[in-house]
Amino acid sequence: MHCSHNYADNLRKYRDFIGQAVQAKVDFLVFPEVSLHGYLMGAAKAQGSQESAEQLAYFRRVAEPIPGPSTELLQEYAAKHRLLIQAGLAECAMDGNVLYNSAVLIGPTGILGVFRKLHNQFEWPVFRPGKHLRAVPTPLGKVGMLICYDVAFPEVVRTYALQGAVIAALTTAWPMKGEDPEDDPSAHLYDLQTRANAQANQIWLVSSNQVHRPPTEGCANYYGHSRIIAPTGEIVAEVGYEEGLATATVELRKGIEHARTFHAFGNNLLADRRPELYQTLAQTDIYFEREVSSE
Repeated sequence: MHCSHNYADNLRKYRDFIGQAVQAKVDFLVFPEVSLHGYLMGAAKAQGSQESAEQLAYFRRVAEPIPGPSTELLQEYAAKHRLLIQAGLAECAMDGNVLYNSAVLIGPTGILGVFRKLHNQFEWPVFRPGKHLRAVPTPLGKVGMLICYDVAFPEVVRTYALQGAVIAALTTAWPMKGEDPEDDPSAHLYDLQTRANAQANQIWLVSSNQVHRPPTEGCANYYGHSRIIAPTGEIVAEVGYEEGLATATVELRKGIEHARTFHAFGNNLLADRRPELYQTLAQTDIYFEREVSSE
């Protein structure tokens, strides 16, 4: 989705994509990061800078509570079409005093879950980090929500897989470093990390990304390539460097069973873990030794 910092324009695109999804008989539709309000126009930078103050003022003006006007509208669409929708928005909490970069999962019965981006150190002081990591039960099975940079941390999708998630749903605004999507280091990381997280945890991964540069000064150029990835790491549907809807009809549980029993060596990567050796993963006082050059 090519997004802007114009809520009305973004909402029109939401309606268009929902219409396309209904025509395609989609069960689960995932939108990009902060796609209702537009993502940061640049680095949030240090607190007190002019750019930081301007962005903070914008998001304080447009951010919504959950539940709120947008989630109520999307719930109407979800109920009408028997659809699961994951939306990306700027959320205001605590009477508007706290802002989050959030994803909300909505079904025909209402809000099923809310996820607040965990790894967003560079978004401060605009957005605060989330603190919860819980797979959400849905009619399709459990869904684990994550946002953009969260996919760079393998612990996130692994946690969801251990909670029994069948889908990891990535809502993202993944930028490029340059202008060429065919040869971009950031694009390479997107390709690598989305596929590796699906394969290493042997679950489905859906990634919905913004694409192209929003019409606001300072914005990044987003890579697009929204995609659906099988538990084997194979891409089963993808939109390239363009706006569009990627769809696939898949057997969710059979796909996971195939990856964990028949694909490659037939290893079940969750069953074969040795968690008694992984205590270091939960430690916070880790120091990385660096070699000291003698020169």
